[in-house]
Amino acid sequence: MAAKTRTEVTCHDCYFRREGLCALPGNVACPTFRAASAGALTPPREPQLVPRPLPRVAVGQAA
Repeated sequence: MAAKTRTEVTCHDCYFRREGLCALPGNVACPTFRAASAGALTPPREPQLVPRPLPRVAVGQAA
């Protein structure tokens, strides 16, 4: 079974670099990297949120 190879992204793949909006030197993808796709800005990938149950609150009488 062949192993999958992971393609490394560079600044040349970034929307900001392609549109001339990046001021950072180098060619290593930074934390603000956004993939360029057809000249549009794609939103960053975000983890799926997991709902947590709310703790029960004791309701007492006001003094």
